[in-house]
Amino acid sequence: MPTTPPRDGISINYEIHGDGPPLILVSGTGHDLHFWDGQVPRFSGSFRTIVFDNRGVGASSVPEPGFSLADMADDAAHVLDTEGIEQAHVMGFSMGGHISQELALNHPGRVLSLGIHHSWTRNGARLRKFQETRLYLAQQDQRVALAEISMLALHASTYYDQHVEEMDAHRAFLLEKSPVNAGWIGQLKACIVGDTYDRLPEIKVPTLVTCSDLDLIASPHLSAEIHAQIPGSEIRILEGTGHVALMEDPDRFSEVCLEFLQRVTA
Repeated sequence: MPTTPPRDGISINYEIHGDGPPLILVSGTGHDLHFWDGQVPRFSGSFRTIVFDNRGVGASSVPEPGFSLADMADDAAHVLDTEGIEQAHVMGFSMGGHISQELALNHPGRVLSLGIHHSWTRNGARLRKFQETRLYLAQQDQRVALAEISMLALHASTYYDQHVEEMDAHRAFLLEKSPVNAGWIGQLKACIVGDTYDRLPEIKVPTLVTCSDLDLIASPHLSAEIHAQIPGSEIRILEGTGHVALMEDPDRFSEVCLEFLQRVTA
């Protein structure tokens, strides 16, 4: 897998699949580029699909905590620079959706369209407390508790109960392959202080916002807040799925995304 040349000491690991207009996908907290495994085969039939490990996870650099979501957006831009891509469609999920907002705000000429999936623009009281609790567990090296509390929030209750093997595999990833503690701490600190709310009206590209009715992390009112702040944006609420709708209902999620992408590229 290719890696970007170091920028401020940070190298980013990435993969490219398929051909067509460039589409870069930004992963959520604690997850590497495989977060998008269920979507890449669907997107890469029509788009040159780029996935990467955010700083702090996978084969990318793990800097000391203290970086911001804007720094992580710069990492995504650096991946595009490395591939000689001037502009791309951008989609981010959860923390990746917040990073994607920073990418559109700080590198507006690079973004053709924007997908903000199951994300937020600023922390409400409940989301902040959830992130602060996970941060405390990471700081205390309580990896099992960190994985378990994450699992309980990521998946809808019914889906969790009915997909035992998948839950075991997801839990094993969080325990064995998600960031070392410094990666978790850095990403969670960036999430807690991140706030794009007042700047969102500056985004002028076609924007799709999605959420799920059973999401315990980024509930629909947080997506509605994004939608209200970005002129001309669209919002879609997926029914019967939790936070990681791209895993729980990959067909429906990709259908919504591809309909939007194909419409804005037509």
